[in-house]
Amino acid sequence: MEHAKQGLKTKTAIFRQDVEEEQFFIECECGAKILLTPSLSFMNRAIKAHITEHKRMEKVDRKRASHLSQVLADQVIEKAAQLANLTERKRVEEVLQLSEERYRKLFNSIDEGFALCTFILNENQVPFDYRFVEVNDAFEKETGLKRADVLGNTIRELFLDVAPSWIEILGNVAIGTSVRFESCNHKTRRYYEAIAFSPTKNQFGILIKDISERKKMQVELEEYAKHLENLVEERTEKLKVAERLAAIGETAGMVGHDVRNPLQAIIGDVFLAETELASIPESEEKKNSLESLHEIEKNVDYINKIVEDLQDFARPLKPNIEEADLRLIIDDLLKKNGSPENIKVSVNVENDARKFAADSAYINRIMSNLVTNAVQAMSNGGELSIHAYKEEKDVLITVKDTGVGIPEAVKGKLFTPMFTTKSKGQGFGLPVVKRMTEALGGTVTFESQEGKGTTFMLRFPQEINEKSTFK
Repeated sequence: MEHAKQGLKTKTAIFRQDVEEEQFFIECECGAKILLTPSLSFMNRAIKAHITEHKRMEKVDRKRASHLSQVLADQVIEKAAQLANLTERKRVEEVLQLSEERYRKLFNSIDEGFALCTFILNENQVPFDYRFVEVNDAFEKETGLKRADVLGNTIRELFLDVAPSWIEILGNVAIGTSVRFESCNHKTRRYYEAIAFSPTKNQFGILIKDISERKKMQVELEEYAKHLENLVEERTEKLKVAERLAAIGETAGMVGHDVRNPLQAIIGDVFLAETELASIPESEEKKNSLESLHEIEKNVDYINKIVEDLQDFARPLKPNIEEADLRLIIDDLLKKNGSPENIKVSVNVENDARKFAADSAYINRIMSNLVTNAVQAMSNGGELSIHAYKEEKDVLITVKDTGVGIPEAVKGKLFTPMFTTKSKGQGFGLPVVKRMTEALGGTVTFESQEGKGTTFMLRFPQEINEKSTFK
């Protein structure tokens, strides 16, 4: 067969010739070989057999092709279904991604801080804590907490000192009740307004808004309102006092002359009595009479002081500014009033503070009231020190005693008219001191400690200035 030579080729067979054997045969595609004889009838049968075989093979091929087509069709349908599923899944994923992006954008665009949390229940199915599931950007800004530090953690883990009221209030949300409340975060020292609601079972959302500035303004408004109330009360009280003082001043002005006239007569009679007693020989009766006359003089002076204080406080002050000699004023004052034997008095007026621009009568009244108060504060004896010195362009005068001191509770009322801690007095002495000192352009302050004494400090400008209210 090696010497076979290809001949005519049909659709399903090849005619071949064997040169050596001088034979013809047909080789089919299925591998069968049919020998061709010289007989034409034989060849005819062979051809018919070949055609029959060919048709059989075509039938087999059609069955195979049909089966293969069905298999391919099933596979194509399956693949198409898979492709359709993938396409739908991809479309759904894209829709979900777009929805999530929109949700995230909306979530983070909210000005208020927002947190989504899940309840943590105890064995009795009662909320005792909650865990953060999601927070927006505003939550970080409002609370100062980072999202990465918050997610997955519970409120008790984040805030060890969380108020039980937070858990209790938010626990009501678990049963479907929306709540609104205010709270202070002691960690951030900020005030927050919170609105909590439950969108689904065992979950709740909470909107928080920083209201620290509003709270600050509210506190300031409350303080201002309280200040206004106090101011109104203070002004009302001052108005009442002013009305009383006006009435007192008017009364003092009318009564002053009527009181002073008999006082002058009493003083004159006392002087005449002392003159007549001077010519009488010394005796026990004379001594007692003189003591009685001295007591009358003291009480007359006290009555006169009350009238002067009333008039000086109520009437307009018009100081006559001149050169006042402080040393002479103090010496005359101490000489006239004297001092108890159990009180040691020391006076130190430095040369550069001896003279300054003031009304001598005002300085005399100021010093008289302060010295009188100092002596009255030392009923059991003590020391009275008066010191005047220059400081820059001012003259400073201190009147210091070692008496009982001023109670802390009454220090703020010390210069209030008609306020006194003494059993004897009208409460005009120190208010007159303050009023006259300020009329001369000066100031008066004090320091005191109970049981150790009091120091009053006067400061006057040494030269005339615009603060002095003079003609």
